[in-house]
Amino acid sequence: MQKVLLFVALVAIMTGCAQKTVPTKDNTAHSSLTNTRWKLTALPALPSGLPKLPKDVFLQLDTGRIKGFGGCNNYFGGYTVQGDAISFKGIASTKMFCQETMVVEDKLFDALNNTTHYRITGTRLELLKDKDLLASFEALYLQ
Repeated sequence: MQKVLLFVALVAIMTGCAQKTVPTKDNTAHSSLTNTRWKLTALPALPSGLPKLPKDVFLQLDTGRIKGFGGCNNYFGGYTVQGDAISFKGIASTKMFCQETMVVEDKLFDALNNTTHYRITGTRLELLKDKDLLASFEALYLQ
């Protein structure tokens, strides 16, 4: 019984100490690049905006690896980060064809393959090629 109580207390302490955001000078919170599910909110390459999709398109980064859903297929690959520079490598996906969502997926993969930098402001992630915005995401925290 003592071991169970010790374990519960340890989990409670660790959970209370874990930070999902980092406060800044202006008292706003910034999401973490990793341990966050990033929901796609904009692709400037689609001038008419994102179409209504049956499932959220998302990107999730873990140590050196990415995974996500592009609108039709699951995808995965690698990435490297140095400061605010980021590059995605070896992006591959399942091979289903979905007439209505393939354009979103194709533009997302183009954005990932051309990304050189990223910026996180609050709960927003922006993927950039130099200073040009390629894709925007909103943070959805993992439990």
